[in-house]
Amino acid sequence: MPLVRIGGCVDRVLRGGGSVSGPLDGVRVLDLTRLLPGGFATLLLADLGADVVKVEEPQKGDYIRWTPPLVGDVAAPHIALNRNKRSLTLNLKEPRGRDLLLALAGSFDVLVESFRPGVLDRLGVGRAELAEKNPRLVYCAITGYGQDGPRAAAAGHDADYIGYGGVLGINGPEDGPPVLPGVQIGDLGGGMSAVIAILAALLRRERTGGGAVCDISMLDTVVSWLSIHAAEFVATRNPPLREQMHLSGRYPCYRVYPAADGYLAVGALEPQFWSALCRALERPDFEGDAFATGERRAEVIGELEALFQTKTRSMWMETLAEVDACVAPVNDFAETFADEQVRARGMVVETELPGVGRWSHVGNPIRVDDPPASLVRRPPPELGEHTAEVLAEVGLGDSEVDELRRAGVV
Repeated sequence: MPLVRIGGCVDRVLRGGGSVSGPLDGVRVLDLTRLLPGGFATLLLADLGADVVKVEEPQKGDYIRWTPPLVGDVAAPHIALNRNKRSLTLNLKEPRGRDLLLALAGSFDVLVESFRPGVLDRLGVGRAELAEKNPRLVYCAITGYGQDGPRAAAAGHDADYIGYGGVLGINGPEDGPPVLPGVQIGDLGGGMSAVIAILAALLRRERTGGGAVCDISMLDTVVSWLSIHAAEFVATRNPPLREQMHLSGRYPCYRVYPAADGYLAVGALEPQFWSALCRALERPDFEGDAFATGERRAEVIGELEALFQTKTRSMWMETLAEVDACVAPVNDFAETFADEQVRARGMVVETELPGVGRWSHVGNPIRVDDPPASLVRRPPPELGEHTAEVLAEVGLGDSEVDELRRAGVV
């Protein structure tokens, strides 16, 4: 399978990893999560310098490892989420596996899990047992609906969280059905909420010395992102409707318009931007129609749609290059990752991955001081690659690890 080669800074990675100097250097994280939300959270932590040990089930591992597409034997989503991490296999259904997790927890700062509420309690490695072993541990649970409430134990995925949370219902065209977003809002938002909670808990621990329990619900995160919509609803008692909200295409000055070969995003909210755009389009008669409603809205939008379709996106961007009007092309993926601003900010990082070849990573958006000299210190780990290494840190020798392997504990 050919790899898409995208321009960006080059970062050669060796299997052994290397030292790091980052804002989270010295912070140790046990990652018991699977799939996207927890994987994204611990990716952010690992990129910032934390030592993240991914704890996986022997033989199977995180489901993300076999989620297509595959590059050789490696899943692309696994590559995306698991750089800079180590992998330890541990069977938590075995008593010795549970004992090893508790032993490890004694020397780690953070444990992140994404099981349904009560799963780790039933296995004997829940919050109480972990806190007894390490009172300073920051325990973070990422779930769909939280640790309590009538739906706490229910299964769910991103579509469910944004469905319950009111986000799905306001996405899509005015006269059509709700449309699923192209990115997982609840999953990624939940991962970022987890990182914020973990960092806040670590900061508090510096003052108090005590650990914390972080209860992160993806539904909670989705609802929290509706704060402005909710304020308008409380003020007016009018529920937000598709394409009728302020920033959803309701106004001529803020919507997506078709060009001859794609689409343009117009965000000319402020009067100076809209006026500049109207003059550049040679339609000064529209300057008073930024927020037109009713028949006038339909008229202005219709004429602008016809006008924008007379040129390609690149032609319009050339025409508007010197106009301060908040207009952008709606890029496809190849265009996004070739974009000069995206590349200048280090959001595309090329590496040489063992067993894979050249690979383009999406960078980390969090900058603390200067960007790191090396974003990718370790390639995504093979399943159980660091089992012996991590267990050696709690005193186990090679012969003991070999015996644990034969017994199916690791």
